[in-house]
Amino acid sequence: MSPKLPLEHLRAVVLTQAWAGALTTQFLANMGAEVIQVEALARPDVWRGGYAPHNRGQYPNGEPGARPYDRNALFNSVNTSKLGITLDLNSQEGKGQLMDLVSASDLLAENYSARVISNFGLEYPTLRQTNPSIIMMRMPSFGASGPYSMYPGNGGTTEPMSGISSLLGYPDGQPMNSGTMHTDAISGMVGFAALLIAIRHRARTGEGQYIDLSQQETATTYITDRILEYTIGGHAPQRMGNRDSRMAPHGFYQCRGEDSWIAIAVRSDSEWGSLCEVMGKPELATDPRYATAEGRLRHADDLDLVMQGWTLTLDAAETSELLQLKNIPASPVLKALEVSELPQHISRGFFETVDHPATGPYPIAGPPFRLSATPGRIRSPSPTLGQHSEIVLKQHLGVGDAEYADLESQGITGDDPGDE
Repeated sequence: MSPKLPLEHLRAVVLTQAWAGALTTQFLANMGAEVIQVEALARPDVWRGGYAPHNRGQYPNGEPGARPYDRNALFNSVNTSKLGITLDLNSQEGKGQLMDLVSASDLLAENYSARVISNFGLEYPTLRQTNPSIIMMRMPSFGASGPYSMYPGNGGTTEPMSGISSLLGYPDGQPMNSGTMHTDAISGMVGFAALLIAIRHRARTGEGQYIDLSQQETATTYITDRILEYTIGGHAPQRMGNRDSRMAPHGFYQCRGEDSWIAIAVRSDSEWGSLCEVMGKPELATDPRYATAEGRLRHADDLDLVMQGWTLTLDAAETSELLQLKNIPASPVLKALEVSELPQHISRGFFETVDHPATGPYPIAGPPFRLSATPGRIRSPSPTLGQHSEIVLKQHLGVGDAEYADLESQGITGDDPGDE
């Protein structure tokens, strides 16, 4: 395999924060692009956790000054392989430095609410005057246009606004949010795909692009079957808990041990017959109530009792492996700390170890896909606040020592917010 990375010829200036936008640009960075993350000393990424009282201690290597906003697990999980700089974009000097970076870059990405970029004067036509072939991606929660565009948001708001929350919950209960804000992750992956398309287009034509990606609309694409069910058939989909409209049994069943569960889904009558053999109850395969998918769906309550009675004394992991050998979809329900120890993840090398100067080494998820010739990888831990300000401004923009010292003294850039 080539040690090269597929996007190492690209440079991206990013104003992405929190999860969705930061995940999109993390994919770029882990695939080789030079991604320059821009924050402000006065207002760093919200996932750094703000400027709480320091309780300043030492870095693991003994150096003084371990700052809480350099140790936040949220920020450090989605900003690997990036360079981190600070610029005050409310100042003419700071915005000027940003535009100089844009002139020497291939793309700019941001996920502020729609008003912020116009307030900074950084709309796409302005960027094109500086760099005619620039690719710009905007990722506001509700898009850069339309009646909701000015509202800030995150996965907790785009999930219900996309319609997903109306489908989550139990038949006799209220709509629910998933609790994981997973629409951020959906938008992050789709945003990366959109950038790849724009990058390919630019490589073939020399033309940049403007991408307006609404996190709300991106999430809605995951329930298009339910939307069609209503718009074509007039039937409003109902909440089903953990059940499925076509598969039964389909759910989570308690196993032996504390808070131990297994997920099982049976997709066909033949899989149901195999499951009955594994359970030691072959007679259920021909039981008129359960012999067909239609029957199993009609008698789902009784079927869940049968399943629960079987799994309650079993080990979740062992039972999952046994069912998988029979080509029946099954998996233990993992606790968070167990995910990195899953044999599948270990075999694929999905979790990589990074050594962060403010936290020490820890495992973190790498690229969720494999390219045969140019596989991506985590090249460095997430940056501390302003870690690369001096090197980027001096090496990329030719800022001299005296000019940098002046910018630093004004709080326009640097790595110390002066809150000690």
